[in-house]
Amino acid sequence: MSDSRVFLVGEATSALADSLERRGFTVEVVTDGLSTFDALDGEVTSVVVDADTVTATDSELVSRLRDHVGPAPVYLLVDDDYTTPAVVDGGAIGIDRASVTDEADALAARIERAIEFSQWAASGRESDSLYRTIVEQSHDAIFVAQDGDFQFWNHRLTELTGCSDDELAGKSVLDIIHPDDRATVDEISESRRRGEDAPESYDVRVVDADGDTHVCSANVQDIEYHGGYGVLVTMRDITEQRTYENHLQRYETLVESIQQGAHVVDDEFDIQYINEVAAERLSLSRDELVGEHLSVTRDHGPLDDEQYARIESVLEGIFDGETDGARFELTVSFPTGEQVIGFDVTPIVDDDGTVTGAVGLSSDVTERKQYEERLNALHASTRRLSAATSEEAAAEVVCDAAVEVLDYDLCGVLLYDETLDALVPTAFTEQAEGVFGEIPTLPRGTGLSWEVFESNRIRLYSGDESDSRRYNPGTDIVEELIVPIPDYGVFFVGALSEGVLADQRVALAKVLASNARAALERVEREQLLRQREAELARQNEQLDSFASAVSHDLQNPLNVASGYLELARENHDSDELERVARAHDRMNAIIQDVLALARDGQTVDDVEQLSLESVATSAWKTAAADAPGATLEVDGDTRVVAHSGRLQQLLENLVSNAIRHGGDDVTVRIGPLEDRDGFFVEDDGPGVSPDDRPRIFEAGYTTSEDGTGFGLSVVQSVVNAHGWSVWFSDAAGGGARFEITTQSDS
Repeated sequence: MSDSRVFLVGEATSALADSLERRGFTVEVVTDGLSTFDALDGEVTSVVVDADTVTATDSELVSRLRDHVGPAPVYLLVDDDYTTPAVVDGGAIGIDRASVTDEADALAARIERAIEFSQWAASGRESDSLYRTIVEQSHDAIFVAQDGDFQFWNHRLTELTGCSDDELAGKSVLDIIHPDDRATVDEISESRRRGEDAPESYDVRVVDADGDTHVCSANVQDIEYHGGYGVLVTMRDITEQRTYENHLQRYETLVESIQQGAHVVDDEFDIQYINEVAAERLSLSRDELVGEHLSVTRDHGPLDDEQYARIESVLEGIFDGETDGARFELTVSFPTGEQVIGFDVTPIVDDDGTVTGAVGLSSDVTERKQYEERLNALHASTRRLSAATSEEAAAEVVCDAAVEVLDYDLCGVLLYDETLDALVPTAFTEQAEGVFGEIPTLPRGTGLSWEVFESNRIRLYSGDESDSRRYNPGTDIVEELIVPIPDYGVFFVGALSEGVLADQRVALAKVLASNARAALERVEREQLLRQREAELARQNEQLDSFASAVSHDLQNPLNVASGYLELARENHDSDELERVARAHDRMNAIIQDVLALARDGQTVDDVEQLSLESVATSAWKTAAADAPGATLEVDGDTRVVAHSGRLQQLLENLVSNAIRHGGDDVTVRIGPLEDRDGFFVEDDGPGVSPDDRPRIFEAGYTTSEDGTGFGLSVVQSVVNAHGWSVWFSDAAGGGARFEITTQSDS
């Protein structure tokens, strides 16, 4: 190509000179940029320009070059991170600057092929346009082949195959074709060469340098290329297009398959897409909706003005950028009845971040809303159950809940009566009374209700079942649900149509039964507590009467006897009278203990936080006054919530008991318990024999000649009055140890 001239502009381009000259080109290198363009003429076959050497914009540069060299290939050296839309639009090819030195020979070969191709293209009409379209601007891979070898290719082919120019120069066309397609491609090529009928367009698989397969659409044209037969091939990778179409088809299938309505509107509120579910819900066809303004859903659909305004407001907020989506619910009146529809609307955003539309998903949430309402009603019924004070009141709440929670007007409650061994009708709705009439008490084994109560298993009876155990088979009830209230009875609900009981309400019925059981159990405990309180009140009255009798009927005669004893001693002193005096003292001690037992057996109300050490010290001064040799040891202090007088009485009796059995030199220790709330009182006396331990707290039981047998009974009564517990064990030294835990049993 000695008649071909390549014009290099800029110092960076000079590295190509030797490689181009070895290929027979005449090379001219200039360094002063645009000022040398006047030297260009029609004999210049290619131009390579370093973009850094010029001051004009890319498009201006390329335009001026085209004015001088026509369709000759124009290359612009740019950095690898340089974007060249203006260069491509103007008709130049961007080349990475580094390739001028690193791949000079390959670049020279590429320029040679481009020159040959441009010269071939220039021989036809509109040569400039043809060259630029095929080589410089095409997004398709294009190549010229002769005898199965590449003669020319554009940069897009290197991108498609992942091969460099050098690598493609050493390959044949079949080398880039999938092995399974090579025979077909070869057969088509040979048929075309022989002039036989052969397809001009067909799909073929191309394997790139990484081994990945691309499905391409190939278009082949026969050409005469530089005096010989050749083909001009255009390849378009349709792999991504097919993937996109497959994804699109899957998405469309998914959108059409879901039970949600799907809608797409643009920023003009025109409906761009709607799936079948949404169209059917609106009672309009897709043809009546797609392309129409969204207001068609108000003008010809089920939405009223207020509902449409709500949707319009949400969309306006999305398009104005005030919100990135919204969720809301509307109660819509359809021909089939009211439904609660939940909407979820989100924006559609393009690559620039501009909101171009909105997509909405709509769901029928009627059942969910009804379930939520039933749950709220169930919670309300639970609160009413917690306030019920009788079984009848609890049963009435269950019937009311059957209407409010389960939405059944037919309901009744039967509770078990242990004295009758029967299920007793307790509460019914008016509708149930109207259907069943007066329901008698059901003895054990009577009907389905007893079966459910005894098995503790729910029973759903449908109309197509025939069961003689039904209470009244002749009613219009076609479905009946009987639910056990464990340990307490059953409740039933009935329906006059089929299929309404076997839904989520069955689960709610079980919850209601569980709540009813808890309420009835609480009512039972409270009734027992009230009975116990009444019994205690009666016992307290009896104790008060007893204490009054002791005070007046026993104390007064004893006082009279003691007075006469003193008179007798003035006239006559003897051992017999001393025995009488001791008998009087014992009788007085017994009376005082009985009075204390009667008083301390009642419950306490006036309690306060007390110091155990302080109360113990006071009790010791009273109980050990006649035993100066006895010793008190207090091991630490603790706070005790108790009635001051009764706590002191308890400690006095325990100290007196220790002195009585341990002697005047006994040591008594009092202190807090280590492992639980409470305190202990122990001594180093002889302890209590195992035979006597079971009876030590019995009233009147004593093992001492001087004891009344009421001291430890008083201790037990004080403990009971406070709700505490008392335990007896052996002390570490062998004496007696009493442990009082002050944690209330309640």
